[in-house]
Amino acid sequence: MFLAKKMMLGIVLLGLLLGLCSTAQASHRAKSCKYSAASPIIIETNDKDLWWLNAKEIVYKHVQELIDQNSSEIRRDVRHSKFARGNANRKWVAITFDDGPHPAYTPQILSILKKNKAKATFFVVGMMAEQFPDLVRDEIADGHSVGNHTYHHVNLTKIPEIYVAAELKACGQILQAITGQAPHLFRPPGGDYNDNIASTADRLGYTTVLWTDDPGDYASPGEKVIDQRTIERLSNGGIILIHDGIKQTIDLLPSLIKQLKAKGFELVTIDEMMGRKVAQRISN
Repeated sequence: MFLAKKMMLGIVLLGLLLGLCSTAQASHRAKSCKYSAASPIIIETNDKDLWWLNAKEIVYKHVQELIDQNSSEIRRDVRHSKFARGNANRKWVAITFDDGPHPAYTPQILSILKKNKAKATFFVVGMMAEQFPDLVRDEIADGHSVGNHTYHHVNLTKIPEIYVAAELKACGQILQAITGQAPHLFRPPGGDYNDNIASTADRLGYTTVLWTDDPGDYASPGEKVIDQRTIERLSNGGIILIHDGIKQTIDLLPSLIKQLKAKGFELVTIDEMMGRKVAQRISN
């Protein structure tokens, strides 16, 4: 997987970014330099440590799991800034792309969106944005929204809590350096979050963005399957989760956009959905 292959290289880049790991410590070593959000203490761990390997495995939460989690928060009177659906009385949807930018795929996505006069939201991985900043600038220039998807694309629930803020801050700093604006949208990889992660995002000024529609394109089940799953789950104010870097998704995208428009849906960004007073937050 492209992200997995790049992840360990990203550890060195993040260390340099935060000023917590020296070049001498990071180069030509069997150990990886892990960072601490709380202090400049360098934590040395072997690349084969189970917690780090487990954190790289992303299992996407089903929509019902996200709904159940929100219901649990309501029962516990836990309040976080989250957004999972726009106004259900309006016929609009938001297409969101996770995991980019990718040099081979992002330009194709942007070209298709421009040709079809459609807007989207990109949740980008910090280490990818750092390598391909011009693609992020292109996303912004074309009127799309860009959000934080962590620096390493790890499951935040499977890393020590002290690293969570560092993952968000590192990606946020890169996006601000590229775009000139601090990002305010955040999506946890896999939609997997807990109270600590949501509270950290809140504290850093983010709204955690989830979804209503996940066709599972990350598994490359085939264009017909992705298309069917997406269309059959459409609803007003829906948020569609698809991925930047999946060829089947790119090949399907022109047809998908045309189908959405033929059904009368307006394709908007998450910012547009949230910017309207009628937008519905699930912040309890």
